[in-house]
Amino acid sequence: MRLDRNITNPRRGKYALIKLRTAEIKTYTQTDGWLAVKADAVDFGNGDSDFFVIRLKDKYAAPALAAYALAAYRDDPEYAIEVLNLAKAAAEHPNQRQPD
Repeated sequence: MRLDRNITNPRRGKYALIKLRTAEIKTYTQTDGWLAVKADAVDFGNGDSDFFVIRLKDKYAAPALAAYALAAYRDDPEYAIEVLNLAKAAAEHPNQRQPD
């Protein structure tokens, strides 16, 4: 198993982020489908905006999020507890699977 960013050209990951605070996005509807977003609202993780997406159904998500929460706790306990709750949800996810 390898990261998509290491096997694709250009070196992009599997996901892009949509910056909702930047975007003026309308929701998905049965009649309209997905509507376009402003180009600067989509982040492909190029250059200094690299990211790594972890879905809660990923079987490795719970320990990764728990470690992140532990690292964040000293700076912001409230935030760390919210991340720890995500780790708990990941650990209890009914459809855990290995990432593809």
